[in-house]
Amino acid sequence: MDDALRTQIVLTAVTAAGPADPTDPAGWQARVADMAAAITAACQPGSQISKVVEQVAASKTFVATVVKVTKEQSSTRGVVTLRTTPNEHHPDGTETARTERTDNPVGRSMARRLVRLVGHRALLWVEVEPMANGTRKSRVIRHVEDLGPDEAEASTSTSK
Repeated sequence: MDDALRTQIVLTAVTAAGPADPTDPAGWQARVADMAAAITAACQPGSQISKVVEQVAASKTFVATVVKVTKEQSSTRGVVTLRTTPNEHHPDGTETARTERTDNPVGRSMARRLVRLVGHRALLWVEVEPMANGTRKSRVIRHVEDLGPDEAEASTSTSK
């Protein structure tokens, strides 16, 4: 590892560890060391964090309104119904995408976040990945940002 990268990891670990406690310098150094180890491990190829970075980088982004989230019993994934601009693949503007499996923390967190966004416009990062059988592909939501309530959705539901 070169000196510049080592220095960057140490400085990031110091920031993550928080302020030093003058009454417990050894405890602070231990927190910095723990953060340095975690940051170094996260940067390794194949680490869970590195995989997330690669998945988000490989994703397509688009804006949609989150309509509903249901749990797929066979895989435990969240199945997310989205309203987008109609196009040749989705003439009615309704699309679906999935979360990671909800029996793991990443998938569970994403599914919960999307449930809270029902009725909101969102910027989504969706990656197309091959399914286990290798013949089909699945659209997996890798990241989402809330753009606020969908005013059109709110006015439609109040006028019904």
